[in-house]
Amino acid sequence: MVCLLGLGASARAQTVAAAPPDAAQRYAAGKKSVPLALTLEALSPIAGLGALYAHDTDRGLTLTIASAAAAGAGVGSAFFLLHLSHQQESGFDRTVQDFEQGTAISLLVSAAVIYVVARISGLALAPEATDAYNDELRRGLGLPPPEPVVPFHAFAPGPAWGGRF
Repeated sequence: MVCLLGLGASARAQTVAAAPPDAAQRYAAGKKSVPLALTLEALSPIAGLGALYAHDTDRGLTLTIASAAAAGAGVGSAFFLLHLSHQQESGFDRTVQDFEQGTAISLLVSAAVIYVVARISGLALAPEATDAYNDELRRGLGLPPPEPVVPFHAFAPGPAWGGRF
């Protein structure tokens, strides 16, 4: 029993010796919160703020630009449809007005689809970007991973079945 305690103490000493004593404190102070990233992403009208919080500027800025452009195009086309609804044209002008209305409706629907896709992508990206930032911070400070990494195939339950056809 004493031998096992001695081995455990030496393993703990090696773990502590591998990382500077203030590295864990710097990690705790610098790590990003996944729930906060998701909250920022869910509550903001512009997608990508959760990724920007986690310092993933490339993907976060892409989502921000896409959602802002889609929102602007949607609002602009809605105002243009309101403008066209108050006009009473006839003849060739009516044909032009129908074309303009069709274009505005198509732009409005496209903008809505792009905005929804950007919002869903932002909600999916926020935890991923936050975890990546925290892992990079942990590696940069020289801290060990929080848990051992086990390959996925090690979790396969039961015996392997290899049927031959």
